[in-house]
Amino acid sequence: MEFNIGSIQDGRLRLQGLVMARGEYCLEVIEAGEVLVFALAYGCLQITRQRGGQPASYCLHATPRGPLMIINPGTYCVVAERSALGLRGSRRKP
Repeated sequence: MEFNIGSIQDGRLRLQGLVMARGEYCLEVIEAGEVLVFALAYGCLQITRQRGGQPASYCLHATPRGPLMIINPGTYCVVAERSALGLRGSRRKP
């Protein structure tokens, strides 16, 4: 579940609260020139990216000790390994 905290520059920069129960997942689509950031206060998120018909090529983790910034375009699957509470920030193209 995400809820808006605020946005500036006509919605290009957005900050949202993030609450995900263990096992919950969502898909994030990142286009060229866009950025997505996860900064957690609690829990762990696992982020994987699949390329056309192939298994997931790598697995990234966002934790309270290590926020995660995604800059490569593609479709990502975000799964809560442990219940998570934190912030989701994004910068979209104009």
